[in-house]
Amino acid sequence: MNSTPVHIPIEIIELETQSFHLLVKCTINGEQQGEMVIDTGASKTVFDKNFVSNYQHKNQDKDDLQSCGLGGEDIVSDLVEIESLGFGDFISEKLNVVLIDLDQINNMYEKHCQRQICGLLGSDFLLQNSAIIDYQKSILILSKNP
Repeated sequence: MNSTPVHIPIEIIELETQSFHLLVKCTINGEQQGEMVIDTGASKTVFDKNFVSNYQHKNQDKDDLQSCGLGGEDIVSDLVEIESLGFGDFISEKLNVVLIDLDQINNMYEKHCQRQICGLLGSDFLLQNSAIIDYQKSILILSKNP
């Protein structure tokens, strides 16, 4: 259990002129490594359905999980449980996350900065782990709530 705050380096990239995104390196299920966008506007943490290979489906009513993009279009999504999500020395276990197709987002990232992302770190995770973003020091501070 992580009780003291853990400082995780983040990268602030300029995707387009004056359009900044925060990227953080992660490890999923102790083995798959990728980069996530810290997205305080996302209500749930999501991963690219083509990236996460080891998960358990959660029983859900399709009306309980509604995902949509900024344009308002519905997105096909699945609620799943992953074993762990790690950021450096900070590891969170047994997380419910959403799997969606991030191809369009990754096409944009590839076009503008030749990068790929595996997911969006949403407000559910950020709130649960008392997240603080320090833009000046380019760090994400996480600590487990007791």
